[in-house]
Amino acid sequence: MAKGIQDYTPQESLAPYIKAVVATTNAQDPCRAVHMKGTAADVTLTVDGVDVVFHLLKGHTYSICATKSSSVNVVLLY
Repeated sequence: MAKGIQDYTPQESLAPYIKAVVATTNAQDPCRAVHMKGTAADVTLTVDGVDVVFHLLKGHTYSICATKSSSVNVVLLY
């Protein structure tokens, strides 16, 4: 389930991101955003329990709260 603004400590809510984790193909904690480090590609992200295909561009950060990625070229930002 996506985290709401009240789920973050004051330090976390003031910082854009406090942690970056390379995505695995397994379920992970919900992130605040995703960053594409690899080449542009269609990537399946699990958002609120639903698999959605996004075309992610290299070097871009997207405000998507995901728990799983089909690509290890995605970095989950917390």
